[in-house]
Order: sequence, then structure tokens, then C-alpha cells
Amino acid sequence: MGTRASEAQPRLPITYRRAANGDRDAMLRVLRYANFHHVPSPEMPELDIARFFVAEDGGTLVGVAGYKVTEDGRGKTTLMAVEPAYRGAGVGQRLQELRMDAMRALGCTSVVTNADRPATIEWYKRKFGYREVGTLAKLHEFGDPDVDHWTTLEAPLSASAAGRAKSA
Repeated sequence: MGTRASEAQPRLPITYRRAANGDRDAMLRVLRYANFHHVPSPEMPELDIARFFVAEDGGTLVGVAGYKVTEDGRGKTTLMAVEPAYRGAGVGQRLQELRMDAMRALGCTSVVTNADRPATIEWYKRKFGYREVGTLAKLHEFGDPDVDHWTTLEAPLSASAAGRAKSA
């Protein structure tokens, strides 16, 4: 009997790339770990695969992270999830760095993120220099079902801010 990817021990190096059209089902499988797989839904109307990065271990997707640019020109993270067996190995951090770099390259000077888990909120603050700027009611069961709102976070996307956050 084979070992499921979620039970496997991470094999380094993990590889990272832009998502491709054929990745949709595997992306939704990984997003299920964070209860972010309800797409389309009021929280996430679409999955814009062109705006996602993925992490792979031996050809198996183990992490995903998306972004977009808002009408006012700010960066906005969308969905991010990492398989439980790969958490703590830097996969989420690298995916976040990739999407921040992509938004910076598109001319964004700041990024907004909504999160609902206290540990995730603290991770964004500690690793990437985010600060809390508000809350937003959830529109649908998404993320942690025990939390009825998102904490809205914002961080600068300047090159100097990126360097400070990466050294934290």
C-alpha cells in the first residue's frame, strides 16, 4: 500500500513554480486542508490559476498561494494552504515571498491579507511586517469555521521592507 502525499515526510528540495491549468484539482485538494476549497463561493468567486504559485515535492503539489491586484493598485493575497506534513518547513514562507515579489513587480507598493487563525496572523506580522488594519465579516464558511470574521492585515511591498521582513 502506497503512502499518501499528506502522510509522506517532506523531501527537500521542494520546487516552486507558477500554477498551470492542469493543477486545478491538486490545488483544490491542498486548499481543502485550510477549508479554502469552496470555489466558487461568496468568499472566493473564482480560482485565477494564472495568479498562483505552487510548491511541489517530487511532482506532488504540497502548497499553493494566490494573489491579485485590486482596482486601486494594491496587492491582495488570495488563498494559501500547505499540506500539514509540510508545515514548518518554510513552504508557506517561500510561497508568500514569491507572491509578494510578483505583486511588487506589477507595481504594487502594499499588500492586504485577510486571515482568521491567530497563529497565521502572528506569522504574517512576524515574518513579513504586516500590521492589523481592521476586520471583515465572513460571507460564507471559509477558513476556520469557528471564526466569523477576517482580520485584515497590510504590509509594505518596498524592496527595503521585504529585506527587513526576510531577516526577521
